[in-house]
Amino acid sequence: MAVHGKYTTEKVKYPSHGETVAGVLYKPSNVQNPPGVVIIGPYSFTKEQAPTQYATRLADEGYAALIFDPRTVGESTGEPRRQENPVMKNEDAVAGLDYLVKRGDVNKDALFLVGVCQGGPQCLDIASRDTRVKGVASVTGYFRDHETDVYMICAGCVDAKPGVDVGSLVMPTPEQGEALYKNRLARAQKAKELYEKTGEVEYQPLVDPKAADPNVGSLAGLPGPVVWAWYGPWTLSRSFENRYAVFSDVDHFGYTTVPGVAKLQTPALIIHGDNCMNAPAAKRHFESIPTQKKKLIWNNDVSHFEHYDKPDAVDRNVGDIAAWFAGI
Repeated sequence: MAVHGKYTTEKVKYPSHGETVAGVLYKPSNVQNPPGVVIIGPYSFTKEQAPTQYATRLADEGYAALIFDPRTVGESTGEPRRQENPVMKNEDAVAGLDYLVKRGDVNKDALFLVGVCQGGPQCLDIASRDTRVKGVASVTGYFRDHETDVYMICAGCVDAKPGVDVGSLVMPTPEQGEALYKNRLARAQKAKELYEKTGEVEYQPLVDPKAADPNVGSLAGLPGPVVWAWYGPWTLSRSFENRYAVFSDVDHFGYTTVPGVAKLQTPALIIHGDNCMNAPAAKRHFESIPTQKKKLIWNNDVSHFEHYDKPDAVDRNVGDIAAWFAGI
């Protein structure tokens, strides 16, 4: 018979590149020396969001599950605040693996990574370089190639009704998308120059319910009602700060998961579907993984944001992830 909630909850802190990362470790109370897993969330995540949903369930499956606020976000230190820098998040996840190894009560020979949305491909990228990782899973990934970055910007221009399937969006034209991408990078570069010259940080909202103009764009990082339908309630939470440092777009859009995933030898599970973010990119990434120990679960019944915290969707995903890890 299934048992739920048989885990301890421990607030933890660990070092990462001169700063202090704040996290929570969910550790099964009925397993000695459990395997460990570090979880990376979506773009702009805090530990209280999707990572918590996956961590508690993975703890029920017998894993010591570590979630964290990236540097400059939430309870973690780092300045300027609220940077969206995937390389820094990767470094914080690797530091999380270091932390689990040093604890002494987690099996250092059984370490795993799980990522949701942008965190998924980032976990694949980390696993391509860190041989301590024995298995990795990506859920509804924001796969970091140029096409998907343009897709991410264009999705903010769609004035759709809340709850619409991502796969049904009618997007701006490719020409409009490229122009929006270039404009956003130019804005970020200007903000970076301002910061480097004066120390002043330009901030704009992370999310905004208003759809962006397909010819002009938006000042928000993730504009539009589709994203707002999920993120909007979080703007009322003290754990989520609805702003981001504009200059960090230089780092965000300067990052790609393509070369790392193409070298991945670690057993990898990808969970995606037509109603997730830019489905063709997920298939391209999966096909590029050289190891034969890989699996693709394609689910068209669950939309992108439902993978974040819809109970039955997360339950199913964690069941698939735990079964995959157990078979490695």
